[in-house]
Amino acid sequence: MATMVLNATDLFDFEVINSPNKPRPFPLAGASIKSTDALYHPKAGSIQLKHAGFTHMQLIDMRWDIASDIELHDTVPSNSISINFMLQGTVDSRFRGLSHDLNMRAGTHNLIHTPESGHTNQMTGRQSMASLLIGLDRDFFAASIGQDDAWSEQILTELHHDRPFSGVKGVQTITPQMQHLIDDIRNPKATGPMRNLLIQSRVLELVALEIEQFQKPVAGSETVPPHEAEKLHQLKAYLEATFLEEHTLAQLSRYCLLNEFKVKKGFKELFDTTVFNYLRKLRMEYAGKLLRNCSYTVDEVAATLGYEHSQHFSIAYKKYTGLTPSHYQQGKKSVVMA
Repeated sequence: MATMVLNATDLFDFEVINSPNKPRPFPLAGASIKSTDALYHPKAGSIQLKHAGFTHMQLIDMRWDIASDIELHDTVPSNSISINFMLQGTVDSRFRGLSHDLNMRAGTHNLIHTPESGHTNQMTGRQSMASLLIGLDRDFFAASIGQDDAWSEQILTELHHDRPFSGVKGVQTITPQMQHLIDDIRNPKATGPMRNLLIQSRVLELVALEIEQFQKPVAGSETVPPHEAEKLHQLKAYLEATFLEEHTLAQLSRYCLLNEFKVKKGFKELFDTTVFNYLRKLRMEYAGKLLRNCSYTVDEVAATLGYEHSQHFSIAYKKYTGLTPSHYQQGKKSVVMA
């Protein structure tokens, strides 16, 4: 199938979805974020945008159900600082002036400044892509980061000379703390004027965490080079986002672009556990959260984790925690009743 070529401005020329047979837009959260209709193109798919604009920042919460392979060209120059938190899907980007590509995967982020136009984004079809895009005023960003460390000094130098840059070469992992802030930004609980204040404060806190991560780049070890360590950290974030899915070593190897030996050896070296033991840990901890809720039966929790028979789940849970799910849940109920 041939790749469809679009300009970024074409996204706003899509047909508005008004047919019950066309894809449904995803639910919107909060009147303070201005929302487009669900936009549709027979080859490009459906796209939903939520936008919020403030004095020094612009936010776009985007979901795109991509129908076929797309090459998206950005022909409009921008002097702002652009940040992408990739929540779902994949996109491979090439920015004019940067010597390296940015291959964004679910659970990763980066920051760029590319004042020239001519950027290209490659997206494969038959995928759902979701991301939180943040645009910061250049002068506001420069005044906010200070110059107390090598990373900030380098960034200020690049801005002074109006040169393109990215926060790091490659991408970084969205941490659980970042994800919590992203959830608050996308679904703010406050109402009225407090909603806008909450969104802005969460964005600033999120950017501060991102910069802190850039200032302390992912380190390798004696046996894991930094570029491989970065990919393994991305793999770890991917597992944290998809731990309820079935995974094979071959599939995970393709995801992080490392061979199976490097995935097994490097993951154990960096995180002191194997890939599949880490998956088991994530699943059992999630099961514990569901059991603590007390509104789920053991059978329902087992089904959520993908077990065909709840007895198999009970055996696995007891092996991991020392308690059967029923005993664990009964203990929590006793605490609640007390």
